[in-house]
Amino acid sequence: LVHSRFSTNTFPSWGRAQPMRMLCHNGEINTLKGNKNWMWARQSNIESPQLGHEMTQQMLPVIDKSQSDSGSYDNVLEFLYHGSDRTLAECMLMMIPEPWQNDGSMSDTHKGFYKYYSNVMEPWDGPA
Repeated sequence: LVHSRFSTNTFPSWGRAQPMRMLCHNGEINTLKGNKNWMWARQSNIESPQLGHEMTQQMLPVIDKSQSDSGSYDNVLEFLYHGSDRTLAECMLMMIPEPWQNDGSMSDTHKGFYKYYSNVMEPWDGPA
């Protein structure tokens, strides 16, 4: 995923340079504080069947506190992708779902995907 615009909420630094590990995004995530808090709260009982207990524990904390909002998103995306059998597209759609609740043209299967994952992950929303 590539998106760019002028960053207004972080000071430029080489540590935050693009690209990151999973995406290129220089935007703003409005729900960042809540998203970080929810990920932090889940860490006490998070387990990846793909990675096993020990490897999952080595990947914690999921979000590096020194990261920008885009870097935090990247951290979670990487964890979801490598810690599951989901495709990259599925992980992205879990984190940033399209507006689905009132879409009359969307199939029930497609809506079912979003409905299910709305119980697993809060959307990472922003103006971008």
